[in-house]
Amino acid sequence: MGKPKLAEIERRLTYGDNFSLTDAQYKKRTGLSLPKRKDYLKKKSALAKLCEKYGYSLEVQEKKVFFVKED
Repeated sequence: MGKPKLAEIERRLTYGDNFSLTDAQYKKRTGLSLPKRKDYLKKKSALAKLCEKYGYSLEVQEKKVFFVKED
């Protein structure tokens, strides 16, 4: 697997605002999907290292499925 292109994300990090990306948005901006292992993504990935440089931490929220009973 190659390295993600993080320039666009780095630009957002310089603003100092909180933001979020879906896997699809991340892939569109970097050319790669998010790493599958949550612990790797949050601590050892290129994205984690970049976030640390700008004083950010990563939070991962899994997909949620809601089951709603129809009346």
